[in-house]
Amino acid sequence: MIINLIVIALILFLGFSFSRKKDRNSDSNRKKYIRIICFLLIIQSGLRNVAVGSDTYGYFLSFKDSVSRSWQEVYQGIVNYYSYGIGKDPGYAVFEKLVSSLSGEYQLLLMVIAILFFIALGNFIYQNTTRLTDAILAFVIYSVLFYSFFSITGHRQTIATAVALYGFELIKRRKLLPFLLLLLIASTIHKSVLLFIPFYFVAQISKPKLFFRVVLILFPVIMVFRNNLSTYLKILGGYEEYGINEAAGTSTFTTMFLLISIVALLRSKIILQNNIKAQQYYNAFAIALLFIPLTWVNPSAMRVVQYFSVFMLLFVPEILYSFQSVSPRIKRDLTVFTIIVLIVLFLKSNWSSTNSYGFFWQDMALPSNY
Repeated sequence: MIINLIVIALILFLGFSFSRKKDRNSDSNRKKYIRIICFLLIIQSGLRNVAVGSDTYGYFLSFKDSVSRSWQEVYQGIVNYYSYGIGKDPGYAVFEKLVSSLSGEYQLLLMVIAILFFIALGNFIYQNTTRLTDAILAFVIYSVLFYSFFSITGHRQTIATAVALYGFELIKRRKLLPFLLLLLIASTIHKSVLLFIPFYFVAQISKPKLFFRVVLILFPVIMVFRNNLSTYLKILGGYEEYGINEAAGTSTFTTMFLLISIVALLRSKIILQNNIKAQQYYNAFAIALLFIPLTWVNPSAMRVVQYFSVFMLLFVPEILYSFQSVSPRIKRDLTVFTIIVLIVLFLKSNWSSTNSYGFFWQDMALPSNY
C-alpha cells in the first residue's frame, strides 16, 4: 500500500509541477508528463515480487516450465488447441516462450508485459485528452481502481487489454479489418478480448444519450436475470471455470459506477458539446453497465467489465470539466473532492489487505492460495 501511495503522490506532485508551466496545456507538456508517469508505473509493475498479486506466482511457475519447453512442444500445444480443444490461449504460450528464449529470468516477462501495457495506456490517455488536469486525474483513477489487476495481477488479459486500447484508435478511424485482425490475434492470448469486438459498432451509435438511458432502465432487469446471462457470456469470454459464487457482490464498484452514469446523463448536453468524442465514452459505459450484473454472479467477471470500465479514465475528467461552464472554481473543487474520495477508497480497500507490495529482491510470503 505504501508504494502505491507514493506513486499516487508522485502523480499529483508531478502533475502540479507540470501545471505551473506556461505551456501547461500544450501537447508536448502533456506528453512529457504522461511518459514520466508511465515510466514510474512500468517500474512499479515490472519490478514486483512474485508474491505480489494473486496470479503472479502461478504465472511464474508457468514461465519456468516454458524455459525447458521446446518450440516443438509449443507448436504441438497450438495444434491440440485448434484441433481437439485441449488447453487454452495458445498465443500466450508462444509469447511466453519468446521471452524465455531471450532470458530465463521471470522478471523480464513482467517488465515486457508492463512496457506493452503502459505504452498502450499512455497512448490511450494522450490521444483522448486535451488538458493536463485530465491526464492527472486519469492516472489517479487508474492507480486506485485498476492498479490491483493490470499492474500486479493479470498477464494474459493485461496484454489483451493493451491490444484493445490500440484497437480503440482503429475504431475512431473506422478501420474495421485491421481492428478485427488485431483482436483476433489478441484472442489467442486471452479469449475474453473477443467481447470488445461489438464495441466497434456500438461506438458508432450517434444517439448515445438514448442508448445510455435504455441501458440504465434495463439495468435492474439484467440484475434479476444475471445468472442466466452469465451462462452464455462466460463461455465466450473464456471464463468457463468460474461458476456461481453465492457470496459475490461488488456493491462499492456498482454504486460508484451508477452514480457516475447518472451524473453523466444529467450533464450529457454540456459534455457532448465540449467533446463530441465523449459519445464513445457513453457507449462504452453502457456496455459496462450490461456486464456489471455478472460481477454479482462471480467477481471474476470484473475482468470482462474492465475492457469498458477503463474508459472511466477519460469519462470522469470530461464529466468534471462540464462544470467549468458553471464556474471554474466549482470545477476545481469537484476535481479536488473526487481525488480525495478516490484516495479514501484506496485506503479503505487496502488498509487491512494482506496483498502488500514488495520488490523482487525482497523476501515475501506467497499469497494464501498457494
